[in-house]
Amino acid sequence: MKKTFFWLIIIVFILSLTLIGTGCKEEAAPAEEVTEEVTEEEAAPAEEEAEEVATKPSGEITVWHGDSEDVANITKELIETSFNIEYPDIKVNYELAPDPFKEKLLMTIPAGTGPDLFEWNHDWTGVLAIADIIIPIDDLLTPELIEKYIESAYKAGEYKGNQYALPISVETVALAYNKALVGDKPVPENMDELVTIMDEFKEQNMFGMSLPIVPFTVAAFIHAFGGYLWDDDLGLGVNSEGTKQAMEWILEKFKPYVAEDASWDAQVAVFPEGKVPYAINVPWTLGTWKEGGIDVGVTLLPKITEINKDPMPYTGVKSIFMTANCDNKEAALAFMVWATTSQERVLRRATELGYIPVLKGVIDLPEIKDDPFLNIFAQEAALGKPMASGPEMVAVWIPMQEALDAIWSGTKSVDVALDEAQVAIEQSIEEMELE
Repeated sequence: MKKTFFWLIIIVFILSLTLIGTGCKEEAAPAEEVTEEVTEEEAAPAEEEAEEVATKPSGEITVWHGDSEDVANITKELIETSFNIEYPDIKVNYELAPDPFKEKLLMTIPAGTGPDLFEWNHDWTGVLAIADIIIPIDDLLTPELIEKYIESAYKAGEYKGNQYALPISVETVALAYNKALVGDKPVPENMDELVTIMDEFKEQNMFGMSLPIVPFTVAAFIHAFGGYLWDDDLGLGVNSEGTKQAMEWILEKFKPYVAEDASWDAQVAVFPEGKVPYAINVPWTLGTWKEGGIDVGVTLLPKITEINKDPMPYTGVKSIFMTANCDNKEAALAFMVWATTSQERVLRRATELGYIPVLKGVIDLPEIKDDPFLNIFAQEAALGKPMASGPEMVAVWIPMQEALDAIWSGTKSVDVALDEAQVAIEQSIEEMELE
């Protein structure tokens, strides 16, 4: 595989570091010898039981995640009460990944000190596959296992004909509203109705909307206008006509009603403080607000009146990957399968925090079907567009964010900011030498 100059610099830098970490630790688990005399009838079930114990994997694995504490605690609890009941001889170190997550993977895996598995969105698949950070798992999977997942979610972990991940959940954005602030106002079905209500709050010296101006959220409107950031088939479209039209529209419709600091953290903070009636955000954030006592309603993103189209939000598939650092593939695969097929884990993440399931056995459960919160996000996911999984997508995020910051602050026009971002991304992709 042809390595880029970029990757060579990283690898050389990595090898110069002295890092301490954990890898897969294979532990032998020999069956105990039986010295007592037993009858043939007694021996048969005992031998079957011994064989079952002997075939169960053992060892120690490290799993990195990027979840908040309340999300991670569900998995930590279930590792003890569920996974280790089934696999008592596997020790799982379920750890919050160090920042910056991706860069730490790029440094630690080649050095042999990184995790065995990690959980993140599928859009990292291409770049980490090319860098030999993750490994294909096709040979470890069975048709019966693959059939358990929604097909589109499973295929999100594929890159150039190889499967690199198993899907955990899908995520996208929807429109939330604070019922205490909105009162008996109608739920807006289109942008004209939403703007009218936001105007009312503006007259009360309140912001009308919590909207992080980041690529993941604004993409819903960009796609509706026919624009795109990166498409594995179409290529780069940051400065396409549709993208520019969408950004001009976003400035017109949201700028008067959103705080000047439109960063993710700042926008997430204002909604639970009761400072804005509406928010566009992801399910786990809304789930956290609900857990915090906010009476939150959720509905589909309003139809864009001018073009009579529904927004098409990005969808990301939270997935679990096996790294090149893993030697104990049996233990690692056991955790991957459990993490993605444990109904208790999937259901609790859904009902308690709003993660949209992709496990077929959970989707039709009453707890999911009868939950309006989960149903709305599932509908948005169906309307949405999956993030590209090619390595080029990684080059998009930072230049696009810089363009959005410049556009929102008014330091650059939409045309200038997006044209400059397009050039910067093209240069980054060229430096990757992917051909």
